[in-house]
Amino acid sequence: MAQQHKKPVAVTRYIKAMLLLASETDMHEGKEWYQRAYDLAVRLMHVYDLTLGQTIGVIAALSPNNKWERNCQDAEALIKAHWLGSDPKLVKVCTFNKNKDKAIEILNLDPDDEDLSEKIQSILSGRKVVAFYRCISGFKDTVCVDGHAYAIWLGERIPTTKTPAISKTLYDTITRAYVNVAKDSHAVCGECLTPAQVQAVTWVTYRRLLGY
Repeated sequence: MAQQHKKPVAVTRYIKAMLLLASETDMHEGKEWYQRAYDLAVRLMHVYDLTLGQTIGVIAALSPNNKWERNCQDAEALIKAHWLGSDPKLVKVCTFNKNKDKAIEILNLDPDDEDLSEKIQSILSGRKVVAFYRCISGFKDTVCVDGHAYAIWLGERIPTTKTPAISKTLYDTITRAYVNVAKDSHAVCGECLTPAQVQAVTWVTYRRLLGY
């Protein structure tokens, strides 16, 4: 008989443990993290006459391998170049060129397209980046599983450079774990958190504890 491989378990104990370690500042910052990102996208939308989906899409496209502060700067620089009619390919960004190309492709989409959101997510394509787009857009049950979220779920300290490839099955398992913690969040930490907020709060806490 062929050996059956067990599916990954949606372990929640390490996520809950990290949530318990959150300070008051961690909790506040994590709860507001995606809202602040949304507010940035709204500002860029109004200043540069784009749709909200496009500004969020550009932010998400430029996020891989990029620190958040620089991610924000890069997004505005690229959007501004596009708005001024300059060549956005000349803008230096701290992510991969293929991600900059995706951001430029999003900027060139027809803002009146009825399927704009679907097209933006198709361009972004990667599970983590699409989830980041959806989290900023306000999909509260979406979880952005990055290297930190993976390490928190596993209960180990893992540098993001050592994060293994996360399969769809494992990604869904980790997402389910964060969703389950959100359902129990009030009992765990006294706060009613969405899955996206659980991910953000534990991410902020994890980074603080490791001195990032």
